[in-house]
Amino acid sequence: MLATTLARHKAKPRTYIGCMKSGPVLADKNLKYHEPEAWKFGEDGNKYFRHATGQIYAISKDLATYISINQPILHKYANEDVSLGSWFIGLEVNHIDERNMCCGTPPDCEWKGQAGNICVASFDWSCSGICKSVERLKDVHARCGEGDSSVWSDLI
Repeated sequence: MLATTLARHKAKPRTYIGCMKSGPVLADKNLKYHEPEAWKFGEDGNKYFRHATGQIYAISKDLATYISINQPILHKYANEDVSLGSWFIGLEVNHIDERNMCCGTPPDCEWKGQAGNICVASFDWSCSGICKSVERLKDVHARCGEGDSSVWSDLI
């Protein structure tokens, strides 16, 4: 599914693909995704600009080149997904909200798959990945994956 999703957007310039969101800026130092520079985003309770959530996203080669060239002067926030989104503000970038990159673990991804909407990736929002991944990964793959043969039969 990842290869198919990326292939759909391959010819588009300056492309940023992912599960786009605009969540709250967390100023509380006790929270996991605390933003030390929260003051830059305005008043308490403000939200981040639209950006792809950090579990999975993709950028086109021209955007990767832009980042590589400008890396020394690009500001890095506490969270890499916020940093990436910030680097594209002010640029002519095609933001693509790819909903198949917004899947939770079972039963969410399982229901979407049964409806014909196979997920690129699955994750638990509460722990930014798959909670207890060592114990659960095989089950998530069995219930939500495309099957072992699809990995080897699809080429980009």
